[in-house]
Amino acid sequence: MKAASVWTSIVQVFNFFTFPSSGGDSDVSSQKPLIPHTDPEQPQFVTAKIIPITKNEFGEYYHGDRLMVQEYSSGMVYHPDDYKDVPLRTGGVERSFMYKEHPIVGTPKNGQEGEEGGLNCHYPYMKNWQPCYGPENRTCWLEATDGSGKRIDIDTDYENASLVPFGKTRYYHFDISEEPISPDGMTMEHGKVFQRRYPGPWIEACWGDTIEVTIKNNLRWNGTSVHWHGIRQWETFQFDGVNGITECPIAPGETFTYRFRALQYGSAWYHSHYSLQYGDGLLGPITIYGPSTAQFGANEAFRPLLLSDWNHRSVFEDWPLMMSTGVAPEMTNILINGTGQFGWGPKPEKYTIWLDEGQAHMLILVNTAVDTTFVFSIDNHTLEVIEADFVPIKPYNTTHIKIGIGQRYHVLVHGHENGYKTERYGNYWMRATPARKCSKFAFGPDEQMGIVRYNRTMPPRGWQDPLSEPSLYDTMCADEPYDKLVPWRPWTVGDPVNIDPKVEDPYTLPNNSQYIFNVGMISSGGPNSSMPYIPNDKAYTRWMMHEAPFRINFSDPTLLALDRINELIDKPYLDVVTLPNATDDQWVWMVITAPDKIPQEGGRIFFPAAHPMHLHGHDFALLRQSKKNWYDDLEIGHEGEGRWFTPDKLNCRNDKLKCDNPPRRDVVLLPATGYVIIAFKADNPGIWILHCHIAFHASSGLAIQIIENKERIPEILGRHGSREAIEESCESWRAWQSNPINHWDWHHPDHFQDDSGV
Repeated sequence: MKAASVWTSIVQVFNFFTFPSSGGDSDVSSQKPLIPHTDPEQPQFVTAKIIPITKNEFGEYYHGDRLMVQEYSSGMVYHPDDYKDVPLRTGGVERSFMYKEHPIVGTPKNGQEGEEGGLNCHYPYMKNWQPCYGPENRTCWLEATDGSGKRIDIDTDYENASLVPFGKTRYYHFDISEEPISPDGMTMEHGKVFQRRYPGPWIEACWGDTIEVTIKNNLRWNGTSVHWHGIRQWETFQFDGVNGITECPIAPGETFTYRFRALQYGSAWYHSHYSLQYGDGLLGPITIYGPSTAQFGANEAFRPLLLSDWNHRSVFEDWPLMMSTGVAPEMTNILINGTGQFGWGPKPEKYTIWLDEGQAHMLILVNTAVDTTFVFSIDNHTLEVIEADFVPIKPYNTTHIKIGIGQRYHVLVHGHENGYKTERYGNYWMRATPARKCSKFAFGPDEQMGIVRYNRTMPPRGWQDPLSEPSLYDTMCADEPYDKLVPWRPWTVGDPVNIDPKVEDPYTLPNNSQYIFNVGMISSGGPNSSMPYIPNDKAYTRWMMHEAPFRINFSDPTLLALDRINELIDKPYLDVVTLPNATDDQWVWMVITAPDKIPQEGGRIFFPAAHPMHLHGHDFALLRQSKKNWYDDLEIGHEGEGRWFTPDKLNCRNDKLKCDNPPRRDVVLLPATGYVIIAFKADNPGIWILHCHIAFHASSGLAIQIIENKERIPEILGRHGSREAIEESCESWRAWQSNPINHWDWHHPDHFQDDSGV
């Protein structure tokens, strides 16, 4: 299944069209803002002339004589229901205004990022509201026009869907194909990419928009599914994009459409959740525009900056080596937004951004790595951190920021008043440094460097490489300091609904009711095993965190098997945890540990390793994060901290737990030899996966699935009418997968899935 193929997909050639720029020709007409939020002397906003849109017998839309396919090759699809309203972009000037009786919020986008400036946030159904967002006030988004003083802003509870503004639908269409890519000057033959680019196109939407993405799978040997990392998927669990859990994989040649609402705001990424696939390039950034907890200048926001580790081998070549040796693969290089340098031959220029003197710029940091935690910094610059994952936080300043796999931060970079004169004609190093004990490279690199410049008009002297020096800071494997991550809008966590304080020994609970999960490794599979692990010629060491190393069935996703729940629970490799039929205001608590070597039950092996743990479907509150062992180790006289948290003490009366506005996010680093205690509201029925985001660990089996409020799932699925589409996709997948000629190793069709599948 996963051996890298040399086949390169034939990718469709699209016709493109764009809006004309303002210039007074016959193709444009002016629209005057009723409530300008910028200089009224600026040229007025322009829109494209309305040209009739027609639909042919094949269901394709035409704009004049042009097929409506994409915008600026980004994959964003024009749709007739949206086209007649307002232009998609501001043309490079950040402005907010009223169009007829409803608000348009202009969003910041630095001119370096191209594609016609910032996205317009359009709220056609909110006629009694006006925009209040802009460089002078980034905390406000919309305000009522009736004099009531009501606002939708940084204090609004975005977990309450009824309070979130209602925007437009943003349509995207992405083709997935396989082709050689050379992000650092060395060609990796087996790249897998969205829209023939790495990283994939930038998905942009606005707070309250609906995002609809149609995926076409043009791969030869692989299925695929796409996960929208960090998106809460409230009442849209069926579009979480995890094959074997919420859907079957999308078969080669087939399409599947994901549709969900952007209730949160901030930045994240989308990536394949099919096996190790994203490690070969199937990933891209997402930004959902909304308010911020600090001010920054007009049009001073940069596109997400993706930090990735990289290999010149396919991850599907590395995987069998890991299984046979028991040693995790070593990475080769580091990329900043898909750009790196390697070897002595021709190589890409270093990734570069330009700052304006004296201005605050918004920079978005996303860790999209396979195996590496990064420490990010810009020499001689302060970073003001304003958002962690999708959670706005109270701003704090730092010289560097630690970013685990899957984590995201919004930071403000404050430009120097005399940045050009201060350091070598205004040139500074930007650094992505691997965290010690959270990275593994065959030879270096010590770090990957990008460049921050202040003057773009004076080459060649002004464009020399910087000579700046980094500040001294800690690069040990860790999350950002616990006490720094203070959510702007506070949560007060309640006692756990899933923990009975009268239980004397929590390990005697049924497997699907346990709440303590020990991360370790176990020798599993083999010729006489009842487990469906491949290869099965002998027992192999695999990661796990519950009953057994995780392994899903691509063709039988949990979502379609809830009527057989007892059958699922009885299969240890499905690692099912069921949560009670709780109310939306009740809390679920979980303990995740990384023991050193205690306990040893079942032959499980424990050794110190840190794991970035990601929960789908929820932000979670981090009640405690400790480097200390949970268990006693009598051989060295160590008393574990688990004795502080017996079932009767796992509650908010325990002063060792922070229930009053603790840090919250969707990825947390589980410290080596330590533990974390997390809590989330039982307010999002669905089937969610909790897993390590080190790709090789997840593929090895370090995951569990959580079935939350099972009784409510069928009604939600029926209300959205999605079951039929999922079943149809599964039929296509089963037909494709059942034909051995579609398998890489077609002589041995039973070898098709040699990992967990996620």
